[in-house]
Amino acid sequence: MQSVLTKWGMDPARIPPPLQDSLEPIIRFFSYHDAHPIALMMALMEKFGADWFEWEPETLRSEILKTFKAHSISDHNWQKIQAIRTLTTTMGFWLEWHIFEKLVQALNNNIPRFDISQRCTMSQLMAGVDIANTIRVEQYGDEIQKYIAACAIDEAVTYLPAPLDFAKTILSEPKYYCPKCGTVDRDDMDGRCDFCTGRFQGDHPLSMKPASFVSAEAGTGVTRFLYRDPTQVKARFDELKENIDGAKLKDDVTEDVQAVKLVVAYRYMKERQKQLIDQLEELKTWVTH
Repeated sequence: MQSVLTKWGMDPARIPPPLQDSLEPIIRFFSYHDAHPIALMMALMEKFGADWFEWEPETLRSEILKTFKAHSISDHNWQKIQAIRTLTTTMGFWLEWHIFEKLVQALNNNIPRFDISQRCTMSQLMAGVDIANTIRVEQYGDEIQKYIAACAIDEAVTYLPAPLDFAKTILSEPKYYCPKCGTVDRDDMDGRCDFCTGRFQGDHPLSMKPASFVSAEAGTGVTRFLYRDPTQVKARFDELKENIDGAKLKDDVTEDVQAVKLVVAYRYMKERQKQLIDQLEELKTWVTH
């Protein structure tokens, strides 16, 4: 089993322990719309191993209904099952924003729609990434980082706590100010002024390197800063995330407003984690009537 999981890039050490055989077939779990994606995955792996990752959808549906004696599979659960299979067998979640978005929606009990964009909330992003990271750990590409940063900006949030912290640099948007020429621009090269270094001039303007005719000191006197500085929001979130009840909050203080949004997302992620633990425990002794 472990070699098969490794084949798909999964980390067996991060997956919850296997389910014990239930005394009775799991009849109602697959029709329960709030089933946790990983609990569904573990139920399938308990009966089918990792073979089901490669089955045709029609075969998988038929085997679930027959093996678990399930009356039905809810649309929400079917989307979660397909999301899990996509996560374990492809890299799209970590590289392409439109795949990432739809899988996050599925993992959060929503039906993905492929005819429109479904911007993810902070809560959905934190829980979705946490679930995906539990199954498989990969580096998130630039496209996904930009998507998460755009979602945060849309919610007027300037700080990304774990597990979304891999996108924090793009959200913060490092910039520089050059006192010599007055340029304010993205600090995405080497911390030197693009104008003063003649970076896009000379024989090779697309090399992104300073022009050969400027000195080594040219453009070095810049002031570097973050366009969206997360420092104060981070401090407030760290203060409130475990003890927000009874805290004195002001709706006209941006740090408080942002911290509350992030605490809501954080608590939702923790609730989904607890949901998984509870469901795995319940599946061990599931009895249907």
